[in-house]
Amino acid sequence: MTANRILLALIPATMMVGVTMLMPGIEHWLAAFGKTAQAKLMLGRIGLALPYVTAAAIGVIFLFAANGAANIKAAGRGVVTGSVAAILIALMREAVRLAGIASNIPSGQSVFAYADPATVLGAFAAFLAGVFALRVAVKGNAAFARPAPRRIHGRRAVHGEADWMGMAEAARIFPDAGGIVIGERYRVDRDSVMAVSFRAEARETWGAGGKSPLLCFDGSFGSSHGIVFAGSGGFKTTSVTIPTALKWGGGLIVLDPSSEVAPMVVDHRRRAGRKVIVLDPASPATGFNALDWIGRFGGTKEEDIVAVATWVMTDNARAASARDDFFRASAMQLLTALIADVCLSGHTEEKDQTLRRVRANLSE
Repeated sequence: MTANRILLALIPATMMVGVTMLMPGIEHWLAAFGKTAQAKLMLGRIGLALPYVTAAAIGVIFLFAANGAANIKAAGRGVVTGSVAAILIALMREAVRLAGIASNIPSGQSVFAYADPATVLGAFAAFLAGVFALRVAVKGNAAFARPAPRRIHGRRAVHGEADWMGMAEAARIFPDAGGIVIGERYRVDRDSVMAVSFRAEARETWGAGGKSPLLCFDGSFGSSHGIVFAGSGGFKTTSVTIPTALKWGGGLIVLDPSSEVAPMVVDHRRRAGRKVIVLDPASPATGFNALDWIGRFGGTKEEDIVAVATWVMTDNARAASARDDFFRASAMQLLTALIADVCLSGHTEEKDQTLRRVRANLSE
């Protein structure tokens, strides 16, 4: 992305300086189209301002063309450089011209009174382009946005009167001291990367994300219930679950099927004095032995083994053919025999009489 950033900065600056340097003299060509002395004078003055106005137009057009780019701030800095260069060139040319006529100016008059209005107008156009480019260099894509999102009014006031909460009010209602993280205290739609799709691996798409103060709910008002809607890969875990697990000081139950959250937060919560229990199916030390109750609570071992096999097999909700029933019954008998072999044969030590051993025997 560094090469892209360099190109976005160099291209507009080079084009603007090139136009400013190469177009002078066009006033003579334009003046030739005039039929009268007044028309020739007007076209000549337009030609004097044209190099600087053209440079300003190139800069502004380039910025609008780059709108939405992740590195648009670099383009803004490039146009600022080109605008400053165009203004300096205009000032130097005008200074040289005024120095040549300074000896002929009547006493008591300022040499600046003889400054060429067309050149001044062209330099002012370059100045305006530079001001806009400076705004883009500072705010990025947000420089092109409206000051507030467009509101859609409904026929009734149920939704049509809703408005965006100010950041000061949001900070008062959801202070950083709360434990349930609901977001960051800044307007994404006003960020420099508002028009760029967020990509976790591309730092230039982050904007102020990850650096702004948090908005946190302490559960002190309302029903304290909340729900987050986002599609798969919408960063629900990284933006809400993990920050909340790090900040929330009370009890917490997290369903983490992918085993992503626990490795990130368990050490932090333990250092904070919280007792953390992780039920990880992939860890042999986690869970309970589903076979250690067999024969201990009134039923025979054979009956309990059949019950466990039934739990493992579960019921088949769909309509099955006679062929399916045959294979299902055969699988049930095989599973029952494997469990019985582990629990009743005497070849397996009591500590190893688990479903893991049943699975290992089945895979042999």
